[in-house]
Formats: sequence, C-alpha cells, structure tokens
Amino acid sequence: MRTTPPPRSVLVGRPAAAGTVAAAYDAVVVGSGAGGLTTAVCLARQGRRVAVFEQHYTAGGYTHAYRRRGWEWDVGIHYVGQLGRGEPVRVLSDYLTGGKLRWAPLGDPFDEYRLAGEVYRAPVGLAAHQDGLIARFPAERSGIEALFRLIGRCRAVLPALALGRLSGPVARRLARLLRAAAVPPQALRPAREVVEGLVGDERLRQAVLTQSALLLADSTSRLPFFLLAVLFEHFRTGAWYPVGGSAAIARALVEPIRAAGGEVFVRAPVARIEQTDTGAAAGVVLADGTRVRAPVVVSAAGAHHTFRTLLARPPAAGADRADQADRADQADRADRLDLADRLEGMRRGFPFVLLFLGLDGTPEELALPRHNLMVTDGDCDAFFDGTRGRTSGLFLSFSCAKDPTWNSRYPGRSTGEILAYVHPELFAPFRGSARRHRDPAYLALKAELTAELLTRLHHQLPRTRGRVSYHELGTPVTAEHFTGWPGGSLYGLAKDVAAFGDGHRPGLADWLRPRTDVPGLYLSGQDCLAGGFLGAVTGGLLAAHEALDRRGRARLWTGVLGHAVRPPRDGPAA
Repeated sequence: MRTTPPPRSVLVGRPAAAGTVAAAYDAVVVGSGAGGLTTAVCLARQGRRVAVFEQHYTAGGYTHAYRRRGWEWDVGIHYVGQLGRGEPVRVLSDYLTGGKLRWAPLGDPFDEYRLAGEVYRAPVGLAAHQDGLIARFPAERSGIEALFRLIGRCRAVLPALALGRLSGPVARRLARLLRAAAVPPQALRPAREVVEGLVGDERLRQAVLTQSALLLADSTSRLPFFLLAVLFEHFRTGAWYPVGGSAAIARALVEPIRAAGGEVFVRAPVARIEQTDTGAAAGVVLADGTRVRAPVVVSAAGAHHTFRTLLARPPAAGADRADQADRADQADRADRLDLADRLEGMRRGFPFVLLFLGLDGTPEELALPRHNLMVTDGDCDAFFDGTRGRTSGLFLSFSCAKDPTWNSRYPGRSTGEILAYVHPELFAPFRGSARRHRDPAYLALKAELTAELLTRLHHQLPRTRGRVSYHELGTPVTAEHFTGWPGGSLYGLAKDVAAFGDGHRPGLADWLRPRTDVPGLYLSGQDCLAGGFLGAVTGGLLAAHEALDRRGRARLWTGVLGHAVRPPRDGPAA
C-alpha cells in the first residue's frame, strides 16, 4: 500500500488540440527549451501574448524530465551555477519565476574527477580550488597562481560577447569598449594551449581541463580559454539543482506566459515560418496546417532547423537588415553566401549517448554522490581529437541524491544518468530510421554500449552492482528526432575558437545574432552565444531584448535589475 502521495506530473504544456490555438498572437516562439521559454516569459512580462510551440509531448527541451516504470530521470539538467544571492542566474531565475523556482545546493565539493585512477575534487570557491591544486602540485605554484589570475581577468568576456550580439550602435560601441578593456588576448586562444603555457605537469593540466572537455563536448585544443574560465566563474560559489527535479523549471516558466494570455503548446510541431511579400516574418504554419499569425517569431529550434527547414524562403532581396553598418567588414562574404552555405562551413558539436538507470535502493544505501563524477583514462581530449576510443570519458549524475524531495517522492528507489560522447559516424547509418522499426544493427550497437557503460558504472560505484533494475539508452538518433539538431549534437553548433574568432579575424558564428536578417524573426537559445543552461537562458534574454520596442526593453531590464537589488524574501535556495 502506498504511504506517500503520488509524484507530481512531469508533463508540462497543453496539447494543441482543435480549437485551442488562437489565430493570432503578439509573438510566437518555436521550441520550449530553456532559451525559448526565457524569451517567452520576458515578452509575457511586458504584456505580450505569446504562444510557444513544442513538437515533443512535454515542454522544457533539455530541461524536461520523463518517467518510465516508476522511475524519473532528467535528460539534461545536472547542475547550475551562479545561484548565490545576487548572482546572475539567481537574479534571472527570480525574475522569470517570481522566486517560485527553488534550488538546492549540491554542497562541497560539487564535482569529482577520476583521471586514470587519480581523484581530484572541485571545491566551492576559486581560492580553495587554487590552494588545493598548489598543495598537490607545489612545484607548479607560480603557474597555478597565474592561471587563476587569468581566469579572473576573463570574467568580462561573455558579457562583452553578449553585448556584441545585439543590434544598435550603442550596444556595439559598449561591446567594443568592454572587449578592448577587459578581454585578454589569451581568452580567445585554445584552452589547452594557454594551460600548457602556464603549467608543465600533465596531470595538473588534466585536472584543470577535464571539466571543460566533458561539459562543453569538445577538445580543449579547440575550445577557447574563456569558456574554461566561464565554467570556473559559473561554479565559483558552488552548484545547485532544481527542487522537485528539472521539470520544475518549465513548470515555473509556464505560469507567467499563461498569466499574460499565452500558452505553451506541446505535440505541436511547426512546419514552416511564414513571410510577407517583403520577406518579413508573419507567423508560423503548424504541421497539421494550422496558421498562426504574429508580427514577432522567435526560433529556439537551433540555427540549422531554423534556416534550412522552417524558413519557407530566403529573405527578400532588398529587405532591411538590422545593424547593416556594423557588418560592413563582412558584407562581401554575406552577399555571396546564403544561410545554408554559412551553416555548412561551421562545425557541429559532438553527439552523445545517455544511459538512464533505475536502481533498487535509496541513494544512501547505494552510496550515490550528490556531486557529479567525471571519469577519463587520463587524457580528456584523446576521444575528441580522434586518437582513442569510440566513446569519450564519462559524466555520471544522480539527481536522486541532489533533490531534497526525492526520497519522499520515490522511497526506496534511485535513478542516475551516464553520459558519453560518440563520434558522429557511429550512428550516422541509422539517422532518420523509424522508432519502432530500427535496424537490428542499431539495436546491437545500443546493447554493446549499454553493457560497456554498465561495466564502467559498477567499477566506479561498486554498490550499484546487482541493483540496476531498469536501463534505457538514448542515442544521437533519439536526440536528433526530439531537438532537430543534425546528428544529435548536445549543444548544436560547435562553440570553438573558429566560431568565436581569435580577436583578429571574425568568428564563423558572428552572424548568428538574436536579430536575424529576416525582419521580425529572432533566434534564441544556445546557438546565439554559448552552450548549456547558462548559454540558453542568456540567448533567450538577448532575443527578448531585440524583439521588444524601446519601452519594453526599459521595462525588461528594470525588472531584471530590480530582482538584483531586491531579491524575493523567500529565496530559491533550499
């Protein structure tokens, strides 16, 4: 007999049944990930009636959760930083949800790295992290101190790049000034190159680089150093997890959208973006033929899906282009290349497999850690550089140990996820196959990878042996189906040195701005700036800024900054 109330539903959003979708809205958002929902809430808080259309059966994108046979899993949220009082993500979370979204701290440490048998722990606080590395590698003291000084000097890089993505001469001028004053030249160099120039011990290098490689899904020989610095800064005061599971994020974000007369529709794939005779965005057409008019269309479905699939036709010749003067140095190339060509020249991020585990026993009985585990053979880049293995190192996360409500919701049970990156060609032969009619070779490959990951799990956490009652492997084929990102990349387009530029030459992604070349069409989410939850919500905020008029922008930033000055009395931390 059940002694606890049934868990709250993880399904978020309203099915787009006949008669539920209005003919017109103030704005339409395609995709309900963290970026799309952030944009929708920011617009709704300025009085806009917004419709969000999601093809999946639940909203949230990589923040959604799902249940199977009595277990519950997250698909992408494993921890979030900068949620201390007054920090950026806390301020934005409070603004978007009115402080209703609560977060539980993971404690200290928040990460553990197991690198070829050696164990390193990431403590809360940059000073503690630096001191711990110096204690372990005393001969590298000067290099470690120089490394952390450089990390501190990179704090303004992401804000400078974000400002540079906005239109208008004032924002661009501020971005250029901030970039010149606060972006050191090493920030845009490859992370591995910079770290190798500062410290000589390879074990120390791996202790510094591994988090970037496994969280950002690429070789540190390609990732710019500032992204490594962003991670250190993002988790400087620790890491947090949403109370009630990751579905709580979308659930809290839906409320202000509905309060303004809008809705988040699920099972509602968008077939195309409609345009006027002059090329401006005019709304969307759903897969069932329903037409929805809106003067503002925001795509949070990724650049590939937006520009290659959703746009019914390219921008009309002579259509107005925002901030054209600031793009003069790229005008010749832009005139020669259409959007598809520009995308074709950019790398895609690495795809991944994700093994979902259902275990018998409580997190305490199974000794499941609250912090995340990252496991490699001692070289975090070997897989990404193509020199070793068909899978990368492992990222292990156990939301059951992080969420303070878990044991009351699922007594006697635990869940976890194991993520590993794979090479794109591994699953390429099976792209586009029907879910219920998979090739036997695909099923065999899944079984092989599952067995491999389970073996590695039991080696790292011996108490899990014999306690795994259910497992299910998500693949790049699954990810591509649900996200629309070619190849099932975790972060869409690669966030590498080529994408951001080296400070002398423009980056390949410089043209991917929230305000697109199509009047009335805006881009939100990870492809606007950076990957992960932080990158997605930042991209969502930038898209809302661009889509609003001057008065709406003033109200938006007044509201956000108001939460920085006067946070809600009941803070989000549990």
